[in-house]
Amino acid sequence: MAIIEVIFPQIKNDPESVKGALEQMSVGVKAFKEAGALRLAQGFLSGENGKDISAESREIVLLEWQTEADFTNFINSPAFGAFKAAVKPYSTGPPQLNLFETNEGAHLFSNQTIGLLLITPKDPSNVSTILGKIQSGLEKAAEGGVVFGTSLNLPQKKIAIFRTFASKEELKSEKNTGSMQAIRADLGELAEITQLVTEVKSIPL
Repeated sequence: MAIIEVIFPQIKNDPESVKGALEQMSVGVKAFKEAGALRLAQGFLSGENGKDISAESREIVLLEWQTEADFTNFINSPAFGAFKAAVKPYSTGPPQLNLFETNEGAHLFSNQTIGLLLITPKDPSNVSTILGKIQSGLEKAAEGGVVFGTSLNLPQKKIAIFRTFASKEELKSEKNTGSMQAIRADLGELAEITQLVTEVKSIPL
């Protein structure tokens, strides 16, 4: 099992703010390392539900933690407070922190394209049913290396599916597009789905 955090910083959409926020990343890297994070990757979203959003400069940060407690201790720590204060002048609001318990996910943290599905069940009691349908769909598509799991810290339960690709072109291939369409169709009216695409780079800790 793995503890994967997905952070959506709320950076202002102008070049100076993006530059300023990225310059503060070293503060975050130091804080993440001292808090015991295992792996870190950072990038920008390039697609949402099939729409090109590259121009919106929407950052995404991925972290792997040893335990849920490490994550909780970090967000309650002075180091996290200092990092938030450092990026606040460049932000429209606090970052969105999404923590998931997943299968093994170490391979997410390299230079690559990631397709991310965020699935929100309309009825929380259907989480197990939806997870079963996802597993069945991935097995039918014979897809290996897919990381998925459920949220730990959100008021409304979410499911995340992470899929890695060498490039955006590979992600858009007929096979990959078809497998995700099949999973989305199988979920039917059970959930709301957001499909994101990002290019990330690994950052050593």
